[in-house]
Amino acid sequence: MSSNGVTSNAAPWKVVKTHTVHDAPPYLKLSVETVELPDGRIVDDYHQVHLPDYSIAVPILADGSILTLWQYKHGARCYSMTFPAGHVEPGEDAVEAMLRELREETGYVAEQAIGFGSYTVSGNQGCGRAHLFALTGCRPVGVADHDDLETFDLKVMTVEEINAAIDQGHCAILPQLAVWLATRVHFGF
Repeated sequence: MSSNGVTSNAAPWKVVKTHTVHDAPPYLKLSVETVELPDGRIVDDYHQVHLPDYSIAVPILADGSILTLWQYKHGARCYSMTFPAGHVEPGEDAVEAMLRELREETGYVAEQAIGFGSYTVSGNQGCGRAHLFALTGCRPVGVADHDDLETFDLKVMTVEEINAAIDQGHCAILPQLAVWLATRVHFGF
């Protein structure tokens, strides 16, 4: 049985050798692996991108409205609607990381975290794991305390407004869209 609970006849690839090409902890590590495929073939240049795991959540307020962040995201090269997210620090679990990020980025806290699972961002290169959540009972308790690279507009939106923003192309980052869709399925909106 694989790590996602699905049974398969596909054998995992065997990593024969790993060569680190670039290492910039804790943010990025690039490596090239030599792998042996189940049929015995050798691939000597399978590139991997190692990024830290992170948590991402849709914060839901008591009245059912949603807290969003609108910010420039340099990887996407655009201003985008996002939800709170951040790296899971060493020794921290994904829920703790998400609650910390919510408080730091927005000044809000949540009553409950509902997990939707953890997913590898790129099936071929890796690129870390995204831990998806919805946070319910969110309420303000203070001011945001985010770092100086994070500048954004905090907007409280309705479900319909978020869906319209997505339809208009204002959500440019795939894990952001994934957490929204997981939340919609869970809550039925």
